[in-house]
Amino acid sequence: MKKTFTILGFVFAVIATLLAVLPLYKFAFIPAILALIFSVIAFLKARKKNNSTQFIQLSLLLTIISLVMCTYKTVFIKNEVGDTVKLEKREEQIKEDAKEELNDLNIDDLDF
Repeated sequence: MKKTFTILGFVFAVIATLLAVLPLYKFAFIPAILALIFSVIAFLKARKKNNSTQFIQLSLLLTIISLVMCTYKTVFIKNEVGDTVKLEKREEQIKEDAKEELNDLNIDDLDF
């Protein structure tokens, strides 16, 4: 049972750490909480039987790192939407330029 909790804690800690560095960092809270729960349970079971807890401590460390990274990004990084009017005008200009280039293209001049 201790091995199961240890493996689950480590797997969720790795998933949380990976999600914490990606733009999907807000989804990292779920596996981080699960990793924390499983790692604490495994740690308590290992301490009860006087077994080694080094691997479990690694899982806890990864979990804490991912939680700190997620919390930092959530608090300090702001996602702002740019001016959509400028983007729409730019998109229309690109479409017009593409139409002009296609109209200027003569298929007979192409060599195959």
